Amino acid sequence: MAFLLRFARQWVAGEAMDDALRVAKDANARGIDALVNHLGEHYRDKALVEATTREYLQVLASMSSGGIRGTVSLKPTQFGALIDKAYALSQMIPVLDAAKADGRVLWLDMENAHTTDDTLWIGERLLERYDRVGICVQANLKRTADDIDRLIQETARIRLVKGAYKETADIAYGTRTEIDRAYLKHLETLFRRARDFAVGSHDGRMIRRALELAREHPTPFEFAMLQGVRDPLKREMVEQGHRVSEYIPYGPNWLPYFSRRLRERPRNIMTMIRSFVED
Repeated sequence: MAFLLRFARQWVAGEAMDDALRVAKDANARGIDALVNHLGEHYRDKALVEATTREYLQVLASMSSGGIRGTVSLKPTQFGALIDKAYALSQMIPVLDAAKADGRVLWLDMENAHTTDDTLWIGERLLERYDRVGICVQANLKRTADDIDRLIQETARIRLVKGAYKETADIAYGTRTEIDRAYLKHLETLFRRARDFAVGSHDGRMIRRALELAREHPTPFEFAMLQGVRDPLKREMVEQGHRVSEYIPYGPNWLPYFSRRLRERPRNIMTMIRSFVED
């Protein structure tokens, strides 16, 4: 595991909060906002959930005292959505209130498709308390056009990503061509109708299209990218005057996240193997 963690640090800040704060400060120094995520998912133990709430409250307090620009992004199943969505909401509300006190956006990650309805429900309840709540949506899901319509009506912020979870063919597009087509369609909807949103992609084609649409529409938006991915592109976007945020995950439960990154880009496996052999 120590060998894997060494390679995973390309995409994971480390196991401790201080690791995430260090990477967040570095992002700020490069003109990039931090989007911090404490890794973990599918919790069914309330003790773990409540520890997660305390962790995020400490993250936000440390970001505030350290003058770190950015915010946090929460996974609903880490807050107990699999126990009960109302319980998960109750655990998120203190984090929402802490973000609100600092004027920060609060983001919700989107997980497996079977949690989408609960995530939207939680997001809508949070929006009733604070208007700076953002929700991630995944272009690979066939339902996403309807979800975007719903979220725009709720005046939620939206972060559009392609989707990293393996889903069945009845609910999700399976080919890159289909997913890219859906992403581009949703991107046009967001530029035409959203109030503020995030382009969550490292794909040059998606980014070029976003820049084209930005010249046609004055809609505020930002680019949201993962830690350790396409850093020169992030710098280029900052230099051009665009808002950029960097998703910075940390924590001892880093393996599922790391595994998804490998599945997304199989060539990363060869890079990892080479790094071990060269040592």
